[in-house]
Amino acid sequence: MIMQYGNFAYFFYPIVIVLITAALCLFLRNRTQETKKYAVLALMLINIAQHVLKRFLYPAYRGAEFDLRLSTAYNLCALLILTAPVILLGNSTVGKDFFVLFGVNAGVVSMAFPYWYIGQPLWQWEVFRFYVCHGLLFASALLIPLLGLHRPARKNFWKLPFLFFFALILVTFNDIVVWVIQGARGNLWQMLSACNPCWLFHPDEHFARLLPLIAFFSPDRFLGNAATGQPFTPLLWYFVPMYLLIAGLAFLICSLIHRRRSRPARLQRPPT
Repeated sequence: MIMQYGNFAYFFYPIVIVLITAALCLFLRNRTQETKKYAVLALMLINIAQHVLKRFLYPAYRGAEFDLRLSTAYNLCALLILTAPVILLGNSTVGKDFFVLFGVNAGVVSMAFPYWYIGQPLWQWEVFRFYVCHGLLFASALLIPLLGLHRPARKNFWKLPFLFFFALILVTFNDIVVWVIQGARGNLWQMLSACNPCWLFHPDEHFARLLPLIAFFSPDRFLGNAATGQPFTPLLWYFVPMYLLIAGLAFLICSLIHRRRSRPARLQRPPT
């Protein structure tokens, strides 16, 4: 089966992931809070293991030329995977808000637009790894509110974009450190631009249609110019539109959750 947008191969893994997540939710919903927490923690630890050990687990990553960066926090999803247990067991409500909202959305967006694998066979190790990675991230983040371990607070919506930008700075720092550890081969700027986590350094060519909308909210001085060779200013080129998008979505999602929690229970008919 060849993956194409909208065909059976495209929906196969997401459907499996949703069914497994729903089954886990039903199985755990009447368990103790401690059991729920450790079940979600187990999913997080499995995801960390498959991420850190991918060199040994997946054929595509075996070999002497393996890039160590791929087992570190080289993009936002990897950072979320590696920090998930600390966030779950920690006391930061904002951190939990960030993980829940970005873990769920990162999983959904990644699985909705798997453009790396469009036109490729479904049954291959790399596709399997991609969906295991993002499926576990999606499930562990979504189960936190579904099981009542934590629900995002509406008051924190304006802070989440800043955590997103801070996360990208951490990812960039991680990539620089790994670049130095591996011998500082090649041009640092070109390496960072090629990695381009969450479009930090420039827009993604697969989503070129979104650039006019992003550019509408961005100061011209931060936008690149292909004709003159001027690069996009990292992070600042889409700071305003991404802040508005993240804050708006966070407020909407948190408001829906708050409304659901505040809905009064139905009055029961008195016995006759």
